[in-house]
Amino acid sequence: MYRNEFTAWYRRMSVVYGIGTWSVLGSLLYYGRTMAKSSDQKDGSTSEVPSELSERPKGFYVETVVTYKEDFVPNTEKILNYWKSWTGGPGTEP
Repeated sequence: MYRNEFTAWYRRMSVVYGIGTWSVLGSLLYYGRTMAKSSDQKDGSTSEVPSELSERPKGFYVETVVTYKEDFVPNTEKILNYWKSWTGGPGTEP
């Protein structure tokens, strides 16, 4: 009986692994084709490069832009408040 349970479990996990593998491969092919179509469409258009970026910076160059919003609420807090509203727990009121 133990061997039959093991083979059934092994078959189920093989199916799950196969579905996952084909899903990843299919999404990669789909993404590759959609990006190829979008790059074909962009080839005909002209893109203007700002004068600041026309010259390449010499050496190692990194630029970081940080944008702050005034009334920003993190997504984790939004999810937690939503969960608390369904479970009846105390949540923050807007």
